[in-house]
Amino acid sequence: MAKIRMEKLQAGKMAKEALKLTKALVDKHGPRLVGSEACMNTAKDLQEELAKYCDSTQADRFTLHPGAFLGWIRMMVVLYPIALGFLWFKLPLPAFLLGLVGIVAMVYEFFLYKELIDPFFAPVTGVNIHGVIEPEKEVRQTVVFSGHHDSARIFNFYTKNPKLYIFKVMGALGSFITLVAFAFGWTLLAVGSGTLFAAGFPSGAPLILLLLLTLMLPVVANLWFFASDKGTPGAGDNLIACAMAVELSHYFSRNKDNGYPLAHTRLIFASFDGEEAGLRGARAFYSKYKDQLLATPTWNFNVDCPYFAKDLFFLTSDINGSVKLSQEMATKCVTIARSMGFEAKSQPIAFLTGGTDAAEAAKVGIRAVSLMAMPWETNEVGAVYHTPRDLPESIEPLVVEETLSIAIRFIEQTDAAV
Repeated sequence: MAKIRMEKLQAGKMAKEALKLTKALVDKHGPRLVGSEACMNTAKDLQEELAKYCDSTQADRFTLHPGAFLGWIRMMVVLYPIALGFLWFKLPLPAFLLGLVGIVAMVYEFFLYKELIDPFFAPVTGVNIHGVIEPEKEVRQTVVFSGHHDSARIFNFYTKNPKLYIFKVMGALGSFITLVAFAFGWTLLAVGSGTLFAAGFPSGAPLILLLLLTLMLPVVANLWFFASDKGTPGAGDNLIACAMAVELSHYFSRNKDNGYPLAHTRLIFASFDGEEAGLRGARAFYSKYKDQLLATPTWNFNVDCPYFAKDLFFLTSDINGSVKLSQEMATKCVTIARSMGFEAKSQPIAFLTGGTDAAEAAKVGIRAVSLMAMPWETNEVGAVYHTPRDLPESIEPLVVEETLSIAIRFIEQTDAAV
């Protein structure tokens, strides 16, 4: 029998099956906030699907505190009027210290994805699942194909007037940062003049700035409603990637059964939980399996938010630019994509756009990239991303075909190079 090849017709069939599975899981379970019964049952269903084609599967539970990831936002909303009140009484030091708490929480939790305030939020249980297909001969390398099955909280700022998103967010954050900077400068001046604890009523320039900061109170307060307590359907972000993992396991299992296994490459198909809570699931996975994965060269081909083929790119940095991904791997993937006639490029992640699970692989020393295919313009992103409209029909079938094709070609070429 001729070796099964990844022709366009087959890629199209695989894409249809991936979209079909995505729709079935969305229809069956709905939104999947981490820790919810819907999210756990989705993980269970995905494990059952992987078990049809993989040599082994595993489910790993872990504990996380999802409220912390966006908890700093409401912290700021509470701290702002309190700090402002201290400034109205000419007490800049406590105002500065309170503001500093909010800034540090924001930097650690969102800019760097560190677990600073997590212990102050309720714990929940997340579930990672993965399947493994072993090579025919000695394992000399590993490729981890990954996505995440939890869905995001609805971002209200994207559902209502998405074009104003950047102004709402930057207006509020800018006001908070201005208040902290003002309080710091005033504190230094008060220390120099010996009036640090001389409470009173401000006048002159401080009074004018305080009036402006007070006028910004409604803008800052509006941040309280930034994210809903409800989840999105999460089809494109990111259940489709997990469905593609199932289809890829089917493809390589079928090749293996037909006498064409990979020679030296172990394949791991991972579906992480808690990505929308700060990559906590991927962090737990790579922490647990780090030594095993680093025993041989390992690559992580992560997929997140594949919506439109025209917007396909590979990330070369992650978590707001604080983590470097593999430029070498990204370049190889772009070369593969273009050789197949697809539009593709590599680029660093934009600041303030968050992070992907590939970052956690890179942190432990694994060569990793994230394939994404979505626009970053606010008016376009707001149409689907983190909204109730993130449904299977919002995913372009062509981008699923292309993603599957690139992943298969990358895996086959990597195995052939050993």
